[in-house]
Order: sequence, then structure tokens, then C-alpha cells
Amino acid sequence: MVVLPYADHGVKLYGNAIIASPKLVKENPAAIKAFLQAFSKGAKDVMTNPAASIADVKARDGIINVPLETRRLQLAIDTVINSPDARAEGFGQVKAPRLSLMASQVSDAFGTKTRVNPDAVWNGSFLPTAAELNVLPKKIKTLASLSPGIYLLLI
Repeated sequence: MVVLPYADHGVKLYGNAIIASPKLVKENPAAIKAFLQAFSKGAKDVMTNPAASIADVKARDGIINVPLETRRLQLAIDTVINSPDARAEGFGQVKAPRLSLMASQVSDAFGTKTRVNPDAVWNGSFLPTAAELNVLPKKIKTLASLSPGIYLLLI
């Protein structure tokens, strides 16, 4: 397997985001907080028991390949979700220097007319408590522990 993480090549992007409209932020901040709490709980449940999570997906979509999807989920957990950056920064956390670098890299890559303002794209006030965000597995599994196979992952 070859994994080519952007971060190893100088690109320190945050990989995923949950976005709320300005209207929702203003009119229903409680819904945002509740959603993020539920999302964190769901993320923890998935990482605690990936096989059960895939079984839930199988119950809704009977044609999935359970062994393949289980390996793919574990690969995502091991390489993207439970990454060294996530372990250092914390699940769901954004660090100002990295966000500034990311904003600059995005501005440069897309040639934006104005620079992306990091303060305009992040609001951590809706995040669950640190205890609720403590969702990462305690032990990082290695890719060698997965079932045999050939993988190419470009992230």
C-alpha cells in the first residue's frame, strides 16, 4: 500500500468540516451544538466498534461488501481520522497557526481575489466539551494489522 498524505508534502489542510449557514448560527445555535454533540458521539461509536458500524450500514444497504467496507473504514480511521495531527490537536479542534497556513495555501492554490480570512471561516464556540470530543481510539492500529490487500490511497 502507498499512502500519500498531503501533510508529508507541505500541505497542512484540515480534511473535513461541518458548515452551518450564518442564518442557522444566528437563529438556532442550540441545534448546531446538539448536532455536533451527536456527531461526536457517533464518531466515537464508529471508531470504538467499526464492525458494528458496518453491520448497521449493511442493514440499510444489503449489497455492500462487508469485509471490503470494514477494511476501508479501518483504513480511514487509521490514516485520516486518528492521524498524528488529530492526536496532537484533538478531534474537532482547529489551531490558529495551521488554519492560517491552510487559508494561505487555499488562497494561493485557487488564486482568490482576496485572501481567505481564517477568522471568518472558524467558530469553535459550538463545539462539545473536551470530554465529549475525546473520541479517538487509545491505540493506533497499524495498516499491517488489516486484512491482506493492495491499496492506493491519495488523500
